[in-house]
Amino acid sequence: MKIIENADTIQALLKQHDILSIFSDTVPCTLYEFEKGEFLNNELDPYNYFCFIISGASRILHIREDGSMFQIALINDFTCFGDIEFATGNYSPYLVEITKRTQCIAIPLQLCRKQLENDPLFLRFVLKNIGEKMEKITSENVLPKDLEERVLYYINYMCKNKTLRGVENASSALSCSKRQLLRILKKMCDEGILIKEGKGTYRIR
Repeated sequence: MKIIENADTIQALLKQHDILSIFSDTVPCTLYEFEKGEFLNNELDPYNYFCFIISGASRILHIREDGSMFQIALINDFTCFGDIEFATGNYSPYLVEITKRTQCIAIPLQLCRKQLENDPLFLRFVLKNIGEKMEKITSENVLPKDLEERVLYYINYMCKNKTLRGVENASSALSCSKRQLLRILKKMCDEGILIKEGKGTYRIR
């Protein structure tokens, strides 16, 4: 992890992603860059920092009681971390693993928590984000039990442009082995349900 201290770069990114419109007043911002394999939580715990992921890719992991981890979600677009922790006042039970070089704008809550607790624009943004996350979790919890049906549902409703890209990530999200998923994808291609567009890329016909 490294800090990028170029003020012009930070201001340009804030403007590009319209982050300033989320706040009624100025807040302190720092730009960080993470490399693949690092964990965002190690440097920027979402309880202490409100973070905007502005580029790159990451995945959210949950740790089971036996120490094993499973993937909850993949992040490839602009998003934020810390909204749930800000609302509940609790530490995050999840890990954010960086899977591609990622830039993040972070706001240190120890400096402006009181300000944000009384900022209607920011609170509206937090409420909207939590609502969208709950909606996504609810839709994922109604996935069919049959693996073939789950794969089809996953591609149809949870993949951008109804196209699965990356078998390994998809198998983790679907809680099945890569071999199981490849077998089902081949079967669906043979049946004309899917079209294979390249290595690890499948689209609904």
